[in-house]
Amino acid sequence: MSLRGLTIAITGSRRASELAKIVENLGGKPYIAPTIGIEANLDKPNEAIMEFINKLVKQEADYVIFMTGPGVFSLIELARSIGMEAALLASLRKVTIVARSAKPQMILRRFGIKVDLIPQENTLKGILDLLKDKDITGKTIAILWHGEEESKKIKEELYKAGISNIIEASSYRYSFETQKDGASILRSMGFQFLAPDENNVVKLIEDVISGNIDVITFTSPPSVRDLFKIANIHHMSRSLKDSLNENVIVAAVGPSTREALEENGCYVDVMPQIFKMGPMVKSVCDYIDREGISKEAKSASKGERVKKSF
Repeated sequence: MSLRGLTIAITGSRRASELAKIVENLGGKPYIAPTIGIEANLDKPNEAIMEFINKLVKQEADYVIFMTGPGVFSLIELARSIGMEAALLASLRKVTIVARSAKPQMILRRFGIKVDLIPQENTLKGILDLLKDKDITGKTIAILWHGEEESKKIKEELYKAGISNIIEASSYRYSFETQKDGASILRSMGFQFLAPDENNVVKLIEDVISGNIDVITFTSPPSVRDLFKIANIHHMSRSLKDSLNENVIVAAVGPSTREALEENGCYVDVMPQIFKMGPMVKSVCDYIDREGISKEAKSASKGERVKKSF
């Protein structure tokens, strides 16, 4: 299993260095150009977060869903800033806690909060399937979204399943920059993150278009959307899309990231069955072993996928 010296673009920020080491260990050349960061104001909760914290403290929710580790950490920091950390933690110990994956579970455990439920598939659909197996009729569900990535579809499905109310908020925002408080959150969680830089992202886009990138990896929907946002600002979105579809192996870590790529007109070549970085890179190796790495092979493969999609 080898990446054969190929240049592998890494668009994530939080674990870019870790992913680069995996790429190097498998014989690839990492090209790090993060396209997404986070920002938060940990000293001053906004009105939505204040209301969210107050409702949790009053135990108005039966289930509380945490999407990400940074969401957990920033929510508790915000509660601390207004003197409500102890009350929030006490209330969270009295409700059913759902973590989308092991990452928010790990941060919750750090604060002494036991996670009751984790979906088999660490996606919004996985959470929905998990809750539908429970007796949620008439229940109130609180959702701490990842950044501003709320899902109207999931909320509609939850109401159809019989819940009575949804309490929701975001404790941080996705941003093209990682500002002071965003950096503080990531460092406190142990991430050796790399902040995004617009010039580096523009250079990545140019290198994709020029054929200097063999594989590009995406580990979150916002990393996709911000890449195309920058491409659009610099009038390169069409060329970027065409190059990704014709000349580059495109890897998505999971279904929501794949959907973000498809929304931007890109066909995904690789998505692992286990939605994590390591399996994603292994799946890239398997794809290369199976399909080859020539531009002709990639174009032919993508052409077949286009035909099948219509």
